[in-house]
Amino acid sequence: MKVYVHPLLNEREREYFITHSATELAFTFNDGTCTLKHCRDADIAIGNFNTSWIEEMTNLKAILLDSVGTDNFNGYQWSKGNTVIVCNLADFFTIPVAEEVLASLLSVYRLHSELYGAQQNNCWAKDTIRFKKRLLNDASVLIIGFGNIGRRIASLLAPFGCEVQTFDNQDMEVGGIAALTSAVSLNDVIISTIPATTETLDIFDEKMFAAMRSGATFLNIGRGQVVDEVALCQKAKNDKTFSACLDVTVQEPIPDNSLLWKLPNIYLTQHTGGGSIDENYKKIDIYISQIHRLLNDQPLNNMIQF
Repeated sequence: MKVYVHPLLNEREREYFITHSATELAFTFNDGTCTLKHCRDADIAIGNFNTSWIEEMTNLKAILLDSVGTDNFNGYQWSKGNTVIVCNLADFFTIPVAEEVLASLLSVYRLHSELYGAQQNNCWAKDTIRFKKRLLNDASVLIIGFGNIGRRIASLLAPFGCEVQTFDNQDMEVGGIAALTSAVSLNDVIISTIPATTETLDIFDEKMFAAMRSGATFLNIGRGQVVDEVALCQKAKNDKTFSACLDVTVQEPIPDNSLLWKLPNIYLTQHTGGGSIDENYKKIDIYISQIHRLLNDQPLNNMIQF
């Protein structure tokens, strides 16, 4: 059985993949130049590769995505009678992304960016910064989207004693945008974990940012497309008490001329929120388990229906 691995792996990770897999597997690894000819005969394809290749991959049995989101595959038109199984990484990023939210929020509330800037300038800013610090214990937090990541964030915030509210699909169905806007206006911290859909495109627009109270902090760890970045930048320019922590943006990498780089109250973590030092090894373990299940005619985990 032939396996094509699209995500770029280093030599040690490739060796780990090969030595921990079944001996009957033949691997082709992307070296950064892979095209359809490198994976045309693959039985299993790993990663978010070019969907235009699928119709010519006649042996393809399964696609194992290296993400939770299926954005790259959402618009693909599967052929009638398609039998290719597609699986995502489901809950894989829940813990690191939730920890990223906590780290970003604490950094904003405890003014670590200002302290680091003072340190770089050899400036002892104790009396300036000390009395501007805030406590999460005093904050009200709204988590928009209450799936696995939202629940994990809530559990990490619980020991701080802050008030946590949630807003999910059911709330949107009942109250619509008006209910979401009202919830946003009543909280100090707004955390978006929602995916990008036709319904959520630019849902955080000028009106939504205008509804945020003075001193609000907005965090987006879902998808960049849910934010109108022009409206966000205008909010950040006009309200110096406002802060935004963005792990995701509409365009990645961010264009050189984007205001997101320049505004001091916008903090960019560059889609690293799901990262950890052994991320690829943990992913490989999941791929190996899935391949083992396929070889033994067992149902795969985290199957996606398009």
